[in-house]
Amino acid sequence: MVIWVFVPQGIAQSVRKWQYPTKIKTYIPPNHKRTIMMKHAFAEWSRLTNNKVIFRYVDSPKTAQVIVQFVNVVPNAEREIGLTKSSYSGSGHMVRAIIYIAEKTAYGHQLGKDAVYTVMLHEIGHAIGIDEHSKNPLSIMYEIEDDRQEILKSDLKNLANIYGW
Repeated sequence: MVIWVFVPQGIAQSVRKWQYPTKIKTYIPPNHKRTIMMKHAFAEWSRLTNNKVIFRYVDSPKTAQVIVQFVNVVPNAEREIGLTKSSYSGSGHMVRAIIYIAEKTAYGHQLGKDAVYTVMLHEIGHAIGIDEHSKNPLSIMYEIEDDRQEILKSDLKNLANIYGW
């Protein structure tokens, strides 16, 4: 799920992408049990975009553009197991994305590794500018999590259209 924190008016609404997608400063809490898995998810997006999107890790959330927060449950989102909140500059470029990754469902059920990884990939998709959900249930950008989902060519084509690659 994606929530727009600030959406500029007029032409800027169509931008909604990182100005420099090969220099996205990213913070992941160190020493968390999901840190390495999250780095793998970021690396997968970089690999599949042929490094047209690169995440540069920083040591502090204060200097980051993308901030990952591992939470027990996603705050204020009763059914979500992942959530991305993005904000934009006046020109419409993304300036920050906060990715929330839950450990449990709202009902207290622990999430398995495959489900968490799928959610990570999905939320990164939102954090790099894919705001629409796919209609294909096998797409990582489909709105309901399924462990069989993956980043499809259609997801990459959508991203290419956003960035004009």
